Formats: sequence, structure tokens, C-alpha cells
Amino acid sequence: MKYSNSLNKSKFKLAATSIACTLALGLATPALADAPVSGRVVDNRQQLLAGAEVSIVELQLKRTTAADGRFLFPKLPSGNYTLRVDYLGAAISTLKVQVADAPLLLADIKLSSKSAANSATSSQLEHIEVTGQSGAMSKALNRQRNAGGIVTVASTDELGQFPDSNVSEALQRLAGLSVERDQGEGRFVRVRGLAPDYNAVTYNGTQLAAPEAGRRAVALDVIPSDLLESVEVNKTLSPDMPAGSLGGTVEIKSLSAFDRSSDFYSLTAENGYNELVSAHSPKVSGVYSTILDAGGETDAFGIALAGSYAKRKFGSDNVETGGSWDFDEGLEEFELRDYQISRERIGLALNLDYRPGNNSEYYLRSLYSRFTDAEQRQGLIVELADPLQAGQTGEATLIRSLKQRDEAQSISALVLGTKQLVGNWEWLLEAGTSKADEDTPFNIAAANFEQDFDEGVGFTGQQQIKLTTPTDAYLAEGYELDEVEMGDTFTKETERNAKFDLSREIIQPNGALQLKTGFKLSQREKTADEQVWAFGDLDEEGVSKLGLSDYATGTVDYGLGPMGQAIDPAKIYALVNSLDRNDFVDEVESQINNYQVDEDLSAAYLMAQWEREQWQLIGGVRYEHEQRDARGVRYDATTEVFSQNQLKTSEGYWLPALIGRYNLSEQSIVRAAVSTGLVRPNFQQLAPAYLLEEDDGDLEASFGNPALKALRSTNYDLGFEHYADELGVLSGMLFYKQISNFIYEADLAGQPGYEEFAKAETFINGADASLYGLELNAVHQVAGYGNWLDQLLISANLTITGSDAELDWLDDGDWQQRNTSLPSQSDRTANLALGYESDLLSLRLAANYKSAYLAEVGDLTDSAYDVYADDHLQLDFSSKYKINSGIQLYFNVVNLNDEPYYAYTGRQAYNFQYETYGRTFVLGLQITNW
Repeated sequence: MKYSNSLNKSKFKLAATSIACTLALGLATPALADAPVSGRVVDNRQQLLAGAEVSIVELQLKRTTAADGRFLFPKLPSGNYTLRVDYLGAAISTLKVQVADAPLLLADIKLSSKSAANSATSSQLEHIEVTGQSGAMSKALNRQRNAGGIVTVASTDELGQFPDSNVSEALQRLAGLSVERDQGEGRFVRVRGLAPDYNAVTYNGTQLAAPEAGRRAVALDVIPSDLLESVEVNKTLSPDMPAGSLGGTVEIKSLSAFDRSSDFYSLTAENGYNELVSAHSPKVSGVYSTILDAGGETDAFGIALAGSYAKRKFGSDNVETGGSWDFDEGLEEFELRDYQISRERIGLALNLDYRPGNNSEYYLRSLYSRFTDAEQRQGLIVELADPLQAGQTGEATLIRSLKQRDEAQSISALVLGTKQLVGNWEWLLEAGTSKADEDTPFNIAAANFEQDFDEGVGFTGQQQIKLTTPTDAYLAEGYELDEVEMGDTFTKETERNAKFDLSREIIQPNGALQLKTGFKLSQREKTADEQVWAFGDLDEEGVSKLGLSDYATGTVDYGLGPMGQAIDPAKIYALVNSLDRNDFVDEVESQINNYQVDEDLSAAYLMAQWEREQWQLIGGVRYEHEQRDARGVRYDATTEVFSQNQLKTSEGYWLPALIGRYNLSEQSIVRAAVSTGLVRPNFQQLAPAYLLEEDDGDLEASFGNPALKALRSTNYDLGFEHYADELGVLSGMLFYKQISNFIYEADLAGQPGYEEFAKAETFINGADASLYGLELNAVHQVAGYGNWLDQLLISANLTITGSDAELDWLDDGDWQQRNTSLPSQSDRTANLALGYESDLLSLRLAANYKSAYLAEVGDLTDSAYDVYADDHLQLDFSSKYKINSGIQLYFNVVNLNDEPYYAYTGRQAYNFQYETYGRTFVLGLQITNW
């Protein structure tokens, strides 16, 4: 839908009208409130309890304590009330409060365990466990239980219960979530089977920029888990949340000094060992927070600082065909690959809070994370002259190949804001920015040495393919340098935003009503720049040393068989640096992938939340308007002319939502929601690059499509949760998503505008798609046996998902179609963790499973060439031994069962990629002033 300039202005009028209506309604309401009531909930060791439900029984008002254990009722009518505090794993606490005309600040409300509450004497009181496995689970479950929508939470303590080195790996343990891995390490997060590009990632409300070219998905392996207070995944979308997801929004929350009851520090040092590359990987991290007096106020200024450094050495052994199968004749090509990687990860966070009194808050949140990869890939490419079956041999060209790059990715974020409470009015003003970049300076994209063999080359095996070849194929002699391709790429994304939220709570005899409105402005800019050099015909340039023997060093440590001598990257760099690189620039490749996309977004929303007795309802609508300017390069090979390609678009979206919750009892909750999701096309799809070529008189084109429409989804959720008296939950959530404007790659040759083309490949919006499933979750703290069994904690979740999408194409003037599933959607995703915890020892064995899923559509017209990632089951083990109250020793094993990654073309027997990573062992020490 297009909008004129006059209509564009209407969105601002709409926002202003919404805010004015809210103000008028709030001002017209009689002032029933007289004074605020605030306090803090702790255990009897002064540990802060987040997620506790605090209610005023007579008024049916409820609050959930924040990460700092605080709660606040802005204004209560004068009178006597019963204040009730409910926290999983603790006895319910009640106290009488009297509200007059002055603010009431309650003393810390101390909770104790249920067994302590049933004890006859105070000397037998027990504290609530807020550390360790059960404490971490309790924090997460309390926050999930009291959330308005469907939320999955992992607290900082829970993140530390598994041997996970980054945010992505930590999230794979949660119900409905799974990860896509790179070199065996979790990188991108999938929510309820939807690909990472369909989910949003925010840091304290600011959407994080993505470092990779072509993508909106944020690679969360850049962010160390040490820097965070919690991670929340919102699976229902309320109007006050920015659009940008179909599956869910991953909200990363940073730590604050006020999250602790006193000064806090934690130091961690560890050493890891990867058995595949026989290398050690050190890591150190630290957290410090303190609360100071400031501005004449006691304990008003908080400082929290966290840092993390890790150097990880790892690698993989790989064999892949890339889908080069002729299913009737056999395999046409495959490659052996050995990866050696050294990764350095640095993370820093500085957070400042100033709280002068109970009604004002000023804060600054900052994050900087960077990792650098030094990656070297030694390869042996086998190009068979004719397709062969396993066990056959024949003629082939063998290519010894090297790829070497130093790549750096960074993500940073800065959020500055204030919250103010004036009577029953609360307003928030916030500005934020996020930057991300990926820099791969002058690097070896491919250095290829070739040799032809007249006979004796073939393969054996199916999934793990083994090369059959004469023994002299592994010698350096006989291979001659064909070409060296060098590259230099840089991608940058910047997001800036400002928002204002205003809310008013109205206390009524039949419940409490909160009205909320606000607006947000944001700007996003994505740029990609690439330079490519092709150093070919080197003998004509006077290069005399072209044999592999002149560039060889050592032997490749390839675990799946022999590969021969390694190619020395230093000698390749010396070769290309001795030449004038300006003579070898690939003009087309150096320009066609360069682009810039600017997006300006403006949004306004209006929502209401109503609570009465067992009910909670949230409803409202959000409006977002987008203006996009996309600029790229067009190249016509028939005329050898470059030109600029630019397209501007303007579009608006209405996003309504209705979310409900009903408490059947104190333990049981029914949830339901209808919401609207929105995801904009990724930058690879939008980039206006256009390449026109001619092949034997046939015109062929490939191009991006900046006119693509955003994907829209209507989401339906219905679920039930039952929380145990002690610690535990049983839940089941049904979900259904109807997705419109599904995007896929298509060939438009023969369609209007492309009648004379033999090939015209681009991205298009297709027909509707759907996603549906059931999400089950269970947590159980074993109790009542009076022996070691009472120290067991069992958690399990299972997500069963299905999807349908339709692909269309033109064949000889007739439209054809086939059905498929959504990319990255596994039918089953599951986790099982068995934990044991005593006063001194903590053990946990965790299994993470996801079934096979569609990785990519290999051939639009033939499902036999679709690429699937095979099912994956990984076991991880973690253990901790408490030396004393502040020092613990831990030992972890990652990928205990040495699970490989396997992908296939069409059927399991046809290898697409097989890769193994080995186990990683970690020994560490943590010092904390609990």
C-alpha cells in the first residue's frame, strides 16, 4: 500500500490523537488515590527476589517485583489493606498496611521456604535457595508465571548452570527454542521453528544491529553470556513492542547494581581443551557492582561493570558434495575440508543507575562485544569427469585449495533513559543506538592448485564419503597453481531510535485499568562494500614458481583420511603482494554486491490492561510506517556498462493484539492471545543489485527485489500452566501462525517483462504459509523421599511443529507449484536435563535435540534437490564443587557424545555436508562474594 505525503502526516496526527485521548480519559477520572506504597522482597539472607507477585488483596491490584526485588503501587486510596507476597518455593507472606496521605516505604519483606514456615521454632528457619540449579529455575519460573503474555525466561544464574559460552547456546535450553550452529557453536536462534531472520533481538529495548551482510538476524555468538542479567523471549506480541518478528522477540536485559542487595563481585577463570585440534582455550571474566550515596541521597547511584575475554582454538573435519548429485548416474563433485580456527571474544558492559527517591530513575546501559576469527581452510576438491557411484573409479581433476581469512565482528549498544512517576502517571523517555560491523580485510578467498588424473579416482561410503585415489594424489608434485582469488569485504549496520511512553493507572471498584500510549522513531542504515581480485594467468606475469611444492608446508591434520601437504598462506600472500593488485581487480564482482539500504520507521500505539480478580486482559493496536531508500549497482554485460539502481518505497501497517490470562487457581493459569507479527525482507533480498549477462544468445539476469512486501503473520496462542506448590511447572501451549507474503527465490523468465529471458532469478512474495505446533514444558524438584533423591531436579521440554508453504514457478508458459515446509523448521525440538545438587556438589547432564529440517530449497522445480539438515542430538555435562561459600570449582564437557553435523540432498543417503567437531573439556574456578 502506498501513501501520499499528506497521508504520511496522518500517522503523526494519529499518535497525537491517541495520546490526547489517553490524557483526557486520565484527567477526567476522579482522583481516588492518596499515597504510593513501595517496598522490596528478599529472602532471609537479603538476596533479592525478582518475579515475586505482590498484591493488594482488597483492591485486586498486582505487581511483579523487578530484578532488584522492588515493587511500587503509585497511588492507593487511604485505608487499611492486606499486602500479600507469593513466590514459587516460598511460603506466602501477608502483612497489614495502612495508607494515609504520605508515601509509605515498607521495610524489606523477608520470605522463607515453606518448610521453614511449617517449622515450630525460628531456629529451624530455612532460607529460600536463590543460587544453584533450583534457585535459577525458581527465578525464571516466577517471572514466567506473572508475565502478561507467553514469556520464556533465562536468568543470569540459569545461564551459568550449563556449559554455554554465548547467549545463543544458552537459549537452546528453553522451550520452543533451538539454534543454528556454525563450526559446532550455536550462533542464530530459532523461535518455534521460525528461521532467525524472522525473530527480533533487542538489548534493553533497542533492536540490535546485525553484523552480517544480507541479514537482519543477529549472530548471538558475538555476545558472552557473562554480561547479562537475564534473557526473555516474548512469544506473544503486545502493541508496546516494536514490530520485527513473527516467532518471537529475544530481549537481552543487562545487569544493574540495584539487582544486588549489596556490593557484588565475581571472578571466573577457566581453560578449555578441544580434542579435535588438541589445543587449549583460556577464558577470564569478571563482574563488579556497587551502590553509592549521591546528591544527598543514600544508596542512590549504582555502578555495574562486566568484562569477558576468551581465546578459543577449535576446528572441524568436513566432507561435502554441495548437492552435486545426478541421481541416475551418481556423484559429480565433492570436497574434503579441514578447518583450523582461533577465535578471540571480548565483551564489556558498563551500566549506571541514578535513583533519587522512589519516583525518579535515570539510567545508562552500554554493551560492546567483538570477536575475531583467524580461519584457515585446507581443501581437496574432486571434480569427476563423469558421474560415479560409490566404489567406481575414473578420470578426474583434483584441486588442492586454500582459504584463509581474519574476520572481525562487533556489536555495540547504548541506551540512555529516564522513568518518572507523578501521581498515577508514569512516563519514560529513552534514546538508543546500536552498531554492528563485519570486517574481512585482504584475504585469500581461494588459492587453487590443479592436477588431472586419467583414472583411479572415486569414492566410497554415503554420509561420510571417503576419497579413493592413487597415492601420488597426496603428493605436492604435479599440482600447478591455476588462480588465486582475494577478497576484502566490510559490512556495517547502524540503528538509532528515540521513544516516549506514557501510562496511567485507574483504580476502580471492579478492577484496575492501566492505559498506555507512546511513539517511537528509528533509523536503520545497512551498507555493504566488497572488493575482489582474480590473480590468473600468472605465468604470463612472469611468475615462475607455480608448483604446489613451492607453497607447501607440513601435513594437513585431517581426521577423516589423508589429504597431503598443507598450502602455506604466508607464501600465497607473498606472491600476490609481489604483483600490482590493481591489474587483477574483478570489476563486476567488486561492484555488484555493494549496496546501501536506509529505513526510517515511525510508530505509535495505544493499549489498555485490565485486571480483576482472576482476569487480566491486554488489548490495543500499533501503527508503523516505513520509508525505505535502497541503492545498488546494475551491470549490463552485453554493453559492459555499470549504472546506479535505486528504489524508494513507503508503506504503513496496523498491528492489533489481544492477550488474555485467567487464573483457575493459585497454581493454574490459562493463557490466550491473538496478535499480529511483521518481518521486513532481509537485505540480501532487498539489495537492488542487477546483473545482466548473455550466454550463447540467451539473456540471463539475477537481481534483488527492493519492492518486496513485508511478511505478515496473524498469531493464535492458547495454553495452560500448572505450577507446583514447591518448585515445578507443567505447561502446554498451542500456537498457530498464518503468514502472508512468504518470500522465496524464483525464476521470472517468461513472465511479463522477462519474456525474452532464459533465466531471471530474484526474490518474490509468494502465497500464504502457515506454522502450527504444541509446546510442552515440565520442571520438577524431587521432594519427600528424605534421602539423596530430594536433591534431584528434572526439566524437560518438547515442541512439536508443522508448517506449510507454497512455491510457484512458470514452466513453458504454465504455472506449476509444489508444497514445502518453512526453512529451518524442525518437526520436533526437545531438551532434557537431569540435575543433582547438594550443599557442596552440583551435577547436570543435558540433552538437546532437534529433528531434520529444510535448510534450503536446492531447485525450485524439483524437491529431490532440497537440502535438509539431519536430526541432531548433543549431550553436555556440567559439574560444580563448592570449596566454600564464595569459591567453586567447575568441570564441563561440551558435545559429550561427539555429535557431527550432517546435511543431505533429498534423501539421507545423499551427502550434502558431513562435519565433525570433537569434544571440548573445560576446567574453571569462580570466586563470588555471595
